[in-house]
Amino acid sequence: MNSLLTLISKYLIGLLGIGLVVVIHELGHLWAAKACNIDVEVFSFGLGPKLWGIEHKGTDFRISILPFGGYCRLKGSDDLSQALLQKDKDFTHIEQGSLFSVHPAKRIVTYLCGPLLNLVFAILLYSVLAAIPYKVLSTEPVIATINDYPTLFSQATSPAYEQGLLTGDKVLELNGTKIRDWEELERLLADSAGIQLFTVERSGEVFTLPIEGENTGQGIRYGISVIREPLVGSVRPSTPEDDAGLKKGDRILRANGIRITNDLALLAALEADTESSDLLVLRGSQEISVSFRPDLNAQGKGEWNFALASENRSIKAPTFSLLKGWETTARMTKDTLSSLILLIGGKSQDVRQEFTGAARAALMIGDITALGLENDTASGFRALWYLLGVVSISLGIANLLPLPAFDGGQVLTSLFEWITGRHIQPRTYWILQLVGIVTVFCIFVFLGFADMLHFLSIRR
Repeated sequence: MNSLLTLISKYLIGLLGIGLVVVIHELGHLWAAKACNIDVEVFSFGLGPKLWGIEHKGTDFRISILPFGGYCRLKGSDDLSQALLQKDKDFTHIEQGSLFSVHPAKRIVTYLCGPLLNLVFAILLYSVLAAIPYKVLSTEPVIATINDYPTLFSQATSPAYEQGLLTGDKVLELNGTKIRDWEELERLLADSAGIQLFTVERSGEVFTLPIEGENTGQGIRYGISVIREPLVGSVRPSTPEDDAGLKKGDRILRANGIRITNDLALLAALEADTESSDLLVLRGSQEISVSFRPDLNAQGKGEWNFALASENRSIKAPTFSLLKGWETTARMTKDTLSSLILLIGGKSQDVRQEFTGAARAALMIGDITALGLENDTASGFRALWYLLGVVSISLGIANLLPLPAFDGGQVLTSLFEWITGRHIQPRTYWILQLVGIVTVFCIFVFLGFADMLHFLSIRR
């Protein structure tokens, strides 16, 4: 029962978040329509039957029963119905405030303002997030040479080991620069070239070793990894580990019969058997056995629902700047467009990984938010708002696709009318809308099917 409630809460977080982004999109249409003298008949948060509403300046603002998004219904349906009933080849009965009563340029503005507001929202959101102090992972810079863990690394050789570094060494300095944590060391090594001077502490002694990495053509490889103490920091509720009694603060001594000294040893031991995980933990002064059957991921590999303890350090945020938000939004827009181009060109390696339906997207948002909240409230909400920025960008780009019933398709239709100086025939307009509705339905079915395949793939 607890597992079901947890799943439902994650879905609700995700659905409400997606609904908020959709409403922001529709607000763009609302404001633009009002500015262009187009009447808005209904503005709804959510879909389905009306729960509550209030009329203001001719618009029925309402909350509907299903929090899956929202819509903005522009005036003009009566004009279209009249023209279709009378089989007119043009819109002869156009009401004031109708979509068809204004210049095509105003319609283009109205359709574009939805996606535009999604991008503006992302810029503002990322600008605010960049200006808020936050915490980052700060792992003690104790290293392992990967040759000690060949089952975990595809390239099991270690240039660092061959030149003197050993598993358990704590890196104090790199080229004379004090190292605060592994994350800082990793960042410096990513930009390194030539011989690097590692100052390390080993068994109470401090000394410096010159280490030259291996040039792989894609960067310099040193063959080292961080290691952490096998101390449980959190256990996700309503999971096999939680049901088996694993608790925060447990120190893992053995896993599947293998002595555990760090997280890499733990991972190697757990991956050796994904059918059963048998842990011996130290809780206080008492040794306790914990056994469970782990969940499996989409690839059929073990997926464990506990995290080891970690430290954080605070990052002082810069002053508020729209440039920061613009840079983040531009980068994500570029990545989204690249993925879309690969999909259209048939070059996408895994459609299920790059594009998701509403069900999986909502669960991903809720899941990542819940993970953040397990650390602290600030991390959870930061993760949520960051993801909503991604959704906002994706929604804006998707709506600009030149398909009927999408904003991009409506822009093309209005542009055609502007260039030719005449309305598209009512029947043609109706057929385009019908094709658009069918297209949207097919896309939802396709994405829903992809979601279903994903969910089935992670079940035993």
